Amino acid sequence: MNFILFNIVLLFVGFLAVLVFSIGLMACFAPMTLFVKSKNPPKIVMLPLLGIAGIYQIYFWGFWAAFCVAMTIKFTHKPEVTLNWLYWIAGFIWCTSLIGWLAHKEKQSSQSLEEARGIQKGTRLYSLIAIVAFLVFAFFPSLMLPTVWLGVEITWIAKLYY
Repeated sequence: MNFILFNIVLLFVGFLAVLVFSIGLMACFAPMTLFVKSKNPPKIVMLPLLGIAGIYQIYFWGFWAAFCVAMTIKFTHKPEVTLNWLYWIAGFIWCTSLIGWLAHKEKQSSQSLEEARGIQKGTRLYSLIAIVAFLVFAFFPSLMLPTVWLGVEITWIAKLYY
């Protein structure tokens, strides 16, 4: 029963995470729409905006990995849980599956083969970031504590479900 609850929590929070991720990314890219029609957009404007969007994605995927690890730790510390390794595998899969699902949806709307390849490269990069973050937070959980997103600490979110 705990394993089912664990997966339901990560599924529900995953849907919320997709919504927050999409809104945040659109907010990062919104100023770029002012320059879409120009053939040579000013690099002095575009590079910082792309940098902000990249930092947002790195931070978001790190946050998602930390949340998955925090939930895994909370559930594996329950006395009735006997197969800790199963929770860790499921937490890792949840950590990376969100990126895969978003990439699949984005790939469906790609217009060209080159665009699809660019999506695949981005997916690899952000998957690598999420995997590394998951492993770092799994082996060094104390590094999660300073991770704050929108003023909410991960450990506080994890306490809601424990």
